[in-house]
Amino acid sequence: MAQRSRQLLAEVYTRLISDQASLNALRTSNKPLRTYAHELAALTSKPAAVLGETDDDVKNTEQWLDQVEGISGDLGSLDKKLEPITFLSGNAPTAADYSLFASLYDVVSTMPPATQHAHPSLVRYFSHMSHLSASTNVEPPFKPFEPAYEGFPKIERKAEPKKEKKEKKMKDEGGTAAEASAPTPSKKDKKSKDKATGGSGPGSGVPSDSGPLPSMVDLRVGKIVKVDRHPDADSLYLEQVDFGEADGPRTILSGLVNFVPIEEMRDRWVVGVCNLKPVSMRGIKSFGMILCATAKEGKEGGVQPVAPPAGSELGDRVYVEGYEGMEPLEQMNPKKKVFEAIQPNYQTTDAKECVWFGSLPNGPADEKAPRRLCTSRGICTAPFAGATLS
Repeated sequence: MAQRSRQLLAEVYTRLISDQASLNALRTSNKPLRTYAHELAALTSKPAAVLGETDDDVKNTEQWLDQVEGISGDLGSLDKKLEPITFLSGNAPTAADYSLFASLYDVVSTMPPATQHAHPSLVRYFSHMSHLSASTNVEPPFKPFEPAYEGFPKIERKAEPKKEKKEKKMKDEGGTAAEASAPTPSKKDKKSKDKATGGSGPGSGVPSDSGPLPSMVDLRVGKIVKVDRHPDADSLYLEQVDFGEADGPRTILSGLVNFVPIEEMRDRWVVGVCNLKPVSMRGIKSFGMILCATAKEGKEGGVQPVAPPAGSELGDRVYVEGYEGMEPLEQMNPKKKVFEAIQPNYQTTDAKECVWFGSLPNGPADEKAPRRLCTSRGICTAPFAGATLS
């Protein structure tokens, strides 16, 4: 098992290594995984990609590598450890993830459906890592793994808890009735205070009176891992879209039946709007939306999902140029119509690049220009020039 892990690590990180002679010498070694990973990291231009970004990440990676070296068959315990996380160390895969995946490949890839259903977190994690590892040049090859979704335990996504009434909250926190009934600042007072103190609206990073900003929309890269027709709506697809989240794929409904054949929807990489309020459509709740391009001639000209850049990974954040580093809202309030204000300015250029047409967050409002929708790996695109995105 450990040798298979070492083989995969060398293939995954070979693109970051210029000294191939040293890499080939390391390939033939039989060193413990922790030592192997450290020596591999020393050969790369980005050691953090192998071991983790922070000291805690590195320590966690080392501990997992030691566990992989002597991994036992206790899959139940491993399933519980994987339940709350996407990757073993930090927010990106490290040597620990690829080593664990390789050591488990023969076991999990041949699991019968009932065993898969008994280990949902392990199977979710394994499927994610299989897609990240499938392009490596390893013999025998690692193949993408799709769980047996039929009969899989349903993942309940908890709704946001309702805010307590102020009086009850104050009482619970030891406040007095007088404090609870004290008048709250008016919107006008708050706006004046924000201007005076440089206050910011949530998710914006700029004064709260600037209106909705594209950074408030949580756009992420995902992959459709399962798609069916909605049982009670002829025009809707019922999709399971994996955004690399710890609680597994999201259920999303899309009105694309009349535009995209179901075969083209399977295993498709997409861009999702991930902070919309969940809505029920013909009895099934949808937890997001796939961002799509509509041809400039209208729907008659075609509708297609936006494509993330090549080499994308699950969960990659999509941002508007000039708004990098600004956090989206946790959930957009439908009453404030944030997405409705942003969406009309999503479009594509003559080069079929996806853009948002507007001004910079701290720039003059009249200096509007097309600002591309990007990830750290490149630019999002669509099949049509001059399209609208929604």
